[in-house]
Amino acid sequence: MDDTLYILGGKLTYEFIRLNIVGALPSLTTLYGIISDTNLKIIEGQFRFDELKHHSDLLNTKFGFVSEDCTGVVQKITYNERTNSFVGFSAPLTNGIPYVNHFQTDSFEQLKTWFSTVNKASLLNVHMFQPIPSNHLKSSSPFVLAAYGVNNQCTSIDILKRWSYIYDECCKKQIRVIGFSTDADAKYLSAMRLTSGFFANLTNIKLHENDDAFKINIPPHWTWFFLRSQQLFLFFQDATHVATKWRNRLLASTAHLVLGQQPITMQHLQNIIDNGYNKLDHGLVYTDLNPKDKQNYTSCEKIASEDVLNILKHNRDTQATYVYLRLLKHIIIAYVERSTNIKDRLHSAWTVVFTCRLWKLWIKHNIFTRSNSTKKDETKKSKDKYFLTIPVYYSIEINAHNLLYLTLLVKQRQLPPNALNIVLFSSQPCESMFRNSRALSGAFSTRVNFTVNDFLQRAEKLSVLEQIKCYEETNNDSRLLFPIHHKHKKNNDSTTYQSISDIDKLNIENVVLSAYKTAEELVENLNIFHLLKQHNIYQLNDVSKHVYDDLRSTCRINDHSMFDSNDEVEFNSEDHLLFHNDSIEDTDVNIVDDDSDNGLFTTKTTFSGIRLFGSVSDDSMNSYFKINLNNDVKYIHKQTASWLLTEKNNHLSVDRLNRVMEMNRQT
Repeated sequence: MDDTLYILGGKLTYEFIRLNIVGALPSLTTLYGIISDTNLKIIEGQFRFDELKHHSDLLNTKFGFVSEDCTGVVQKITYNERTNSFVGFSAPLTNGIPYVNHFQTDSFEQLKTWFSTVNKASLLNVHMFQPIPSNHLKSSSPFVLAAYGVNNQCTSIDILKRWSYIYDECCKKQIRVIGFSTDADAKYLSAMRLTSGFFANLTNIKLHENDDAFKINIPPHWTWFFLRSQQLFLFFQDATHVATKWRNRLLASTAHLVLGQQPITMQHLQNIIDNGYNKLDHGLVYTDLNPKDKQNYTSCEKIASEDVLNILKHNRDTQATYVYLRLLKHIIIAYVERSTNIKDRLHSAWTVVFTCRLWKLWIKHNIFTRSNSTKKDETKKSKDKYFLTIPVYYSIEINAHNLLYLTLLVKQRQLPPNALNIVLFSSQPCESMFRNSRALSGAFSTRVNFTVNDFLQRAEKLSVLEQIKCYEETNNDSRLLFPIHHKHKKNNDSTTYQSISDIDKLNIENVVLSAYKTAEELVENLNIFHLLKQHNIYQLNDVSKHVYDDLRSTCRINDHSMFDSNDEVEFNSEDHLLFHNDSIEDTDVNIVDDDSDNGLFTTKTTFSGIRLFGSVSDDSMNSYFKINLNNDVKYIHKQTASWLLTEKNNHLSVDRLNRVMEMNRQT
């Protein structure tokens, strides 16, 4: 229990109790040794498959979902004494997999070379494994599979190969990865399309032909279903990111969303705040409409609330904006809300898909003219501003197809019913790990950001805590009780679990057909069917065929990479169209490097506070560089050497919005 107290309360709380209740707790040095002996070490770039096996066995589950996400880090090179390596450089990748302890050296000159030629990592890439809970558990804690510094330079093929590696290694541990989830970034999206064959083709890599691939029977009359029947693993774009991207499209100054001759505009929401309505009527504030805050999910829930939707619905001039925000509400119902049953998830997901397909076809065939100027038709490329962005549209399609595919797998007994807990299949475990790591700074600390090495140390503590929680949850005898935030308790209590009998009774086809009717009803007041009927596009089969042909001709990806190559993806020409640290920073040391003599020279003769010695013990030799200083042999600690070579201290804003903007500029 002492390690739990230290992790939850922090160093000051632990020391206060230890000093005032004599003998109750071990010293911090002893405690650090206990934590380091838990076999939960996290080494940069090392995938922890053995530890994952132990975690899964403890939960009595063999299925799970893997998520991947990045966050901004303070760019700083740190020496990790445990691994005798330098952490903070951008990890080199081979087939998408980082080298472990690549930056290991006993040469000061080699370190200098790395500082001058290798980029510092501006991002931290994290892989989390989310186990599917067994029947007797309400929830299951995610597991840190790997973490390493990157610079956002990997390709879609790197990502694809990395996913294949994770799948294969998990299979060796008798763990079945159901699928992967990311944050709707374009490169991840391309990797998903290539792997699943969703209007994309991998000529030389046939992952779906694996003997362990999922297989379902798709009726031939399901013309609206575009996903291949055989898949090695499934994909979900994180719905929270999809929702925020949906909101951001509405707030973007470059977009001119139109549906049925009506604009979809932020001004309609601005008018609700400004004119005639009390905040009790809608609950909105001006910051909900701030286009710079691109990760404000709470704003998504507020602008798609039933109060706001009812106001828009009863105004004939805001029908298009109503439809757009109603679709946002359907996205939240389908993928984010825990209480939604699988029938309603399918209905909401496919309502969004069919409405977007109708909207897309209407834009394709509609002739837009320039108001107050010439009557020259808009070009095909300029029509993009009237619709969703490519990543958002494909995320909508991919999520709905994979949700239906997953439901069929459960109906066919290839997966357990708890696999339909869709809320778990997201990149939110990564986001939660980032938030918790920042919260470990301490009660009196203003440091919310971390370096790569900081994160690895904090993640180890969180892993120890999660293992204790996991053990106590499965232990019925005198177990420890942990406080639960009231919001988390509410979420756990509201989670809907499907019984296999309910799933057997589910008529998926009827649910999808009902979703198309709902889509028709949503847009019936916007006068788009008149134009679609002129082009013989009205029935579901007609809509599906035209959308399929359009996507196949304009947005197809072809790739000829091999698993042992680093070839790039070839895009169709129209694919981008839709149509332990030294505190010595202030030490005054004037050291210069004389390359001609291959040594260091300084005007100082004493080095108080700096780990620079004339000799060191054999046990500590690995942690020191042997250097020539003023023509004399000295030993400099590797962390001190890193400080010596650092020419600039980088920082990240403690404000979330500014931090995200800085991270975007770095990438």
